[in-house]
Amino acid sequence: MKINKSNWIILIILTLLSFYVWVKFSYPQLAFVNLSVDRKEALQLADQFLRNNNYDTSGYKKAVIFGNESNATRYIQKNLGFKGLKEFILKHNYDLFFWKVRYFRENEKEQFVVSISSSTGQVVAFSHLIHETEYRRPIDKEEAQKKILDFFSAQFGFNVDEYKIKTDSAQNYDNRSEYSFTWQKKDVDIPWSSEENSGTGKLLTGGIVAGDEVRYFSYNYFEIPDKFERYLAEKEVVSQNISTVVRVFHFLFFIGAVFYIVIRRNHLAMHMTKSFYIGITAISFIASLLTTANNYEMVLFGYATTSPFNSYLIRLIINTILSALLFTVAILMPSLAGESLHFEVFRHRKEGGFLHYVNSTFFSRNVTKLVLIGYLLCVIMLGIQSLLTKIGQQYWGVWVEHTMMGQLSTSYLPFLAAFAIGYKASFSEEFMYRLFAISWGKKILKSTLFAALIASMVWGFAHSNYPVYPMWFRGVEVTCLGLLLSFIYLRFGIIPVIVAHYLFDVFWSTSGYLLGKSIAFDYYSAIFVLAIPLIYAVIAFFLNRVEIEGKLEWRLNKHQLYNLQVLREYLHAHPELFKNKTKRELKDEIILHGWDVAVVEIAFKEMV
Repeated sequence: MKINKSNWIILIILTLLSFYVWVKFSYPQLAFVNLSVDRKEALQLADQFLRNNNYDTSGYKKAVIFGNESNATRYIQKNLGFKGLKEFILKHNYDLFFWKVRYFRENEKEQFVVSISSSTGQVVAFSHLIHETEYRRPIDKEEAQKKILDFFSAQFGFNVDEYKIKTDSAQNYDNRSEYSFTWQKKDVDIPWSSEENSGTGKLLTGGIVAGDEVRYFSYNYFEIPDKFERYLAEKEVVSQNISTVVRVFHFLFFIGAVFYIVIRRNHLAMHMTKSFYIGITAISFIASLLTTANNYEMVLFGYATTSPFNSYLIRLIINTILSALLFTVAILMPSLAGESLHFEVFRHRKEGGFLHYVNSTFFSRNVTKLVLIGYLLCVIMLGIQSLLTKIGQQYWGVWVEHTMMGQLSTSYLPFLAAFAIGYKASFSEEFMYRLFAISWGKKILKSTLFAALIASMVWGFAHSNYPVYPMWFRGVEVTCLGLLLSFIYLRFGIIPVIVAHYLFDVFWSTSGYLLGKSIAFDYYSAIFVLAIPLIYAVIAFFLNRVEIEGKLEWRLNKHQLYNLQVLREYLHAHPELFKNKTKRELKDEIILHGWDVAVVEIAFKEMV
């Protein structure tokens, strides 16, 4: 496949335009994230807070995860727009992102949870869970209120004159009384809609006092009205309905892939690429296991202390292994079936599958060019996404959440989590929706255009559960990106679309570290993960091997060679078998009796 100068000129122009669009529309909505406080510092701050308040956590296990205020972001952005959200954050020192540190012991109810702002390192919430029968000295409500106000004043510089009391209640237990207080900030009252009694969003500070202890507090948390939560739930029903329909199509694609593998068994294209795809799936399996290990803090945080920790861990390990195995099957089936169909339907477009590279080389300067096209394509995808989102915001009330930008911070190594996401999504989805679905659609519908459209729509609306509102918009947006990927796939092959898809997912997974404020390790490791395809391209450029395809032929192991000799002798000894049946019929009959397709094909090829 020749990539001429006009192709490069068009791609570079589109890349520059797309980059301009992205900088103009999307960058301002991404550069406000502050992840300056890392996991280690958050844990140190939580330990210090507990020591300062005379809590002894020796002997406790610890888990640190990253969180965000997604519901508050949705509400404020929906009502005030993104500009209003940024102004609200600055005016009220509101934290969208935070660390949660959990202290717990196996088979014990008592635990502590401390929330630390990822931007300031301030403790913004705390909870001490104890038994209902735990004793605390008796105090009255006035003493309790004074205690918590003194605490807020010392901890946050809390000025009660800026607030009004919202809740004031007491709850009696067997051996203590607890007093709950909540204050609402006076200048924050954001209505959900113009309808009467629709509810308002409020900025609250509150806590619970038991005896001499402030057992719980939360500073500057945003409360959204019940009607908005119901509104979101109704919108998510649309997503659930779309996802159900899409799962049916995805299941049909998978069944189709299995069907073609069964009826073709060891097709020559499958045979030649089988080892390659097994390698791809093996890496995916390892990535799935590493992802769980990399998110061990989430495993610890999700542990319910009512059961033994070891049994909880064993269940998790077994489920992780089974899920990883199922995912590898989900990659292997469409990839092998796709190679077979592509070999038949798009034989003139050799770069559309990996058979061409397996049979020639992965390290040529042509491969370097294809990887570079993948980088350009990724930028074009970002530009198209930005433009579509801008149009959606202007005409359909679309709003997009950006709280996912720090979502990988719970991982010990965020860059490794980003790599796993990009690797698994790019290979599995491009094998299913480009390599297999387009080839299958072309074979059935006799139209490349309709095949690409259907594959893109199924792929696009499979993303309808992403945090974009209204929920259907994400499906339309990704369908458009799918059509672009399909065009590039049909023109330049499988490598550019896998590279672009990988880069696109990795970029969004690491955007909080790249565009916001973060520690140096997260920033540079994110750049490294994005540079992996480029490193490969440089290696291919300097090795510069010639893309000369070898002969397509079956490669037999010792067992197959032995069976081949047996079949040869049998066929030569029984020439009468060919009198009443064609060579094709006889081949099929022998294969149905359990003989290896490769052995049968070679034996009959020799009998010209």
